[in-house]
Amino acid sequence: MLRIALRMLIGDMTKSAGVVMGVFLCTFLITHLLSMFAGMMQRSYALVSDIPDADIWVMDPAVEYVDEPAPLTATALDRVKSVDGVAWASPLYTGSLRTRLPSGAFRSALVIGIDDATLFGAPAHLTQGDVLALRSADAVIADAAGAESFLRMPVSPPVRLPGWHLPDLTAPTRPLELGDELLVNDRRVVVVGIADLGIRFLAKPILYTTYSRARSLAPRERNLLSFVLVKLSPGADPAAVTRRIQDATGLRARTREQFQQDTYDYYVKSTGVVARIAFMVGIGAAVGVTVSALLLYMFTMENLQHYGTLMALGTSHSTLLRMIAVQAAASAAAGYGLGVGGSCLMGALVKSSAMPFLPTFWNMGTTAATVTFVAVISAVLSGMRILRLEPAIVFRR
Repeated sequence: MLRIALRMLIGDMTKSAGVVMGVFLCTFLITHLLSMFAGMMQRSYALVSDIPDADIWVMDPAVEYVDEPAPLTATALDRVKSVDGVAWASPLYTGSLRTRLPSGAFRSALVIGIDDATLFGAPAHLTQGDVLALRSADAVIADAAGAESFLRMPVSPPVRLPGWHLPDLTAPTRPLELGDELLVNDRRVVVVGIADLGIRFLAKPILYTTYSRARSLAPRERNLLSFVLVKLSPGADPAAVTRRIQDATGLRARTREQFQQDTYDYYVKSTGVVARIAFMVGIGAAVGVTVSALLLYMFTMENLQHYGTLMALGTSHSTLLRMIAVQAAASAAAGYGLGVGGSCLMGALVKSSAMPFLPTFWNMGTTAATVTFVAVISAVLSGMRILRLEPAIVFRR
């Protein structure tokens, strides 16, 4: 009987295609929206991801996420180094500083200061220049995205005349290149490298320099140490070392994965993105449920005479309900496969900095659960009509 149910489903390709397309639409919308959300939220902890060799991040106890650090005292670095299980530790400065271009335009840039001696935390992928050039005077490394967009330089140097003149912000520009000079907090810096970095949640230009130079660029404050990056000793347990650092220093220590999750959770709770995505996913699910249930119900209604014939031949209600369930499950499976495949294909074709796309097992599981719900609702509506069916319908026209 189950084979008959499948033959009934695929016997009318037009109607069966309509049922599958309803599930496909639901699956495509939910998968694509959730994958875009995951890709967007992955950017929120890009700074942590860009330094994969740091096993533990140490910070002020009040810090909730990576983009808003609270300064630590200079002694925090030495206190962390003294903890058992810490192979070595290095300082990290992060702060938004005003950067002025030769044209007179300015941007707020994220300045990252890394350890002078080891250059630990420097970008791993440079498209131009050399990381070791950071040790030269006034040197910085800019990110490629910022060099192409935010930090574009004038094609021709502006003419400097005595007195004050309104800057020309409409002159032709070019991408930032090696050797270009900028003013960061009214201090001269020279670009010695262009790095390919992960895209940030909040887009802004990024400048890497040494920790001592970052301190000289930053406004005068009593404390300027943002984070302490820790490398574990071979064989050390990250969770145990994290607890020892917190007990010995009174600071907050988080493993790389924990700090990424902290940042992710902060943006989820504070930006309202989840509510908007959930609303759009809900619309997709509602559309899928409505269309799929309606089409499968119409498919059942148009085959009532066949079901009536089976009932007249002695087929039980439970068998007919199983036939309906098989048809709904087959439609859901086909629509789910096509929807996930179509979403991934579309994501690969249009993926860019403006259109992030990150399919995950969690996304696929959520979509599968929703599609299962769609199939159950469709089967229930059709099954209710079958239970009220009279075998005498076979004699009606």
